[in-house]
Amino acid sequence: MRNRWMGGLAAAWIALVVPAVGGASVARIAGLNVPGDFVKTDDTGMFTYLSEVNSAGNLAWIEAGSARQSFGDHGMGAVIPGLFGERYGVWSFNLRQMHPALGQGGPEDPVNTGGWDPDYANTGEAFDVLWGHKLGAGNLGLRFNRTFVSQDDGTDTQEGDGNYGRNILGFGAGYDFEMDENTQIQMAGLYQLRSYEYSATDKSDGGNALLIAARALRKCGGNVHVIPAVKYYSFDNSYLSGTTTVTEKQSGWQAGAAGNWIVGTGDLLVFGAQVAGNKFEEPGDQEYSSTYMPNVFLALETHLTPWLAFRAGANNAMFYSYKHQFTGGEQKWKNHEFTFNIGTSVKLGSLMLDATLDPAFLQNPFAQLMGGSSAFYYVQWDDRSTGGSWGTLAFPQVSATYTW
Repeated sequence: MRNRWMGGLAAAWIALVVPAVGGASVARIAGLNVPGDFVKTDDTGMFTYLSEVNSAGNLAWIEAGSARQSFGDHGMGAVIPGLFGERYGVWSFNLRQMHPALGQGGPEDPVNTGGWDPDYANTGEAFDVLWGHKLGAGNLGLRFNRTFVSQDDGTDTQEGDGNYGRNILGFGAGYDFEMDENTQIQMAGLYQLRSYEYSATDKSDGGNALLIAARALRKCGGNVHVIPAVKYYSFDNSYLSGTTTVTEKQSGWQAGAAGNWIVGTGDLLVFGAQVAGNKFEEPGDQEYSSTYMPNVFLALETHLTPWLAFRAGANNAMFYSYKHQFTGGEQKWKNHEFTFNIGTSVKLGSLMLDATLDPAFLQNPFAQLMGGSSAFYYVQWDDRSTGGSWGTLAFPQVSATYTW
């Protein structure tokens, strides 16, 4: 008990006296609770808009894990512009315990993205390499990633870990250019071949995953950027059962825009909206579809001191609809969905620590820091819902970035 109390006191002291400013990490975006496509100051965007690796600078990132993933999502990576000399481009090497969602820097939370489908392929990632270089009037970014598992008992060889743990071979390319002195255009595409094989009659049949994304960063006045973005994704998880092909596909689209305002003394205000549609084709001639018309989001990141930052964000899918079609009929639901997150940043020298906070943190921070949390989280997505307790975790998700 004494050690827990001392640990809580030390954490509180650090939060009060150690410098912090806004960082760029998975935990930071989770604390802002807005889709990362619409946040300008976010280096994790380079995993979707690959050409951004050219502007990331000298950067190392650390993912300390999250409670929602039972802390199975640790990872580290680095962006090193001068590794082989600047003439050989910018290199980024990323190592993860869990393969990230398609086009994301970490495991996806579907609530925070206006219906973006989570990536179920949680097989451990072997490697992920990004490379960037100036090309013509713009910047080029390329990505190559590989995820695999194989078992051989001397008789049979099994590739992958089932339909939702497929081996992955991925390629991606992105390009950006200045359309005019106030507007930058970013475009990217990611393609992945996903497969598994347990036997000749139990294996993947199809397996392509695709992401296409584009956005513009438009400077409007001295303190605001407007960011319109569009995105399309698809997964083919069809498989062979005996001699029959079982169809299982998922696809969706998103379009929206947001403003990023610099307010006060360098604080960030994000306000925007997106519309989104998703479709799920499942065995038995079943089809699920959902629409967000629209999902509106608002976030604030403020610097309490030159060393300490606080952030909060809310999403509200105002007109959310969900439809289940099946042989002989269909069911429909209409609702609205609301989510809310808070987070903080603490800077220790060149190391930035970003964390999400337990939703009850502000009500009783001292009890939280000393392990007294009993906050409850609830997530609803389409016809699936989950709930649970963060237990004694004041910081359910933590990321760190180091710059030099």
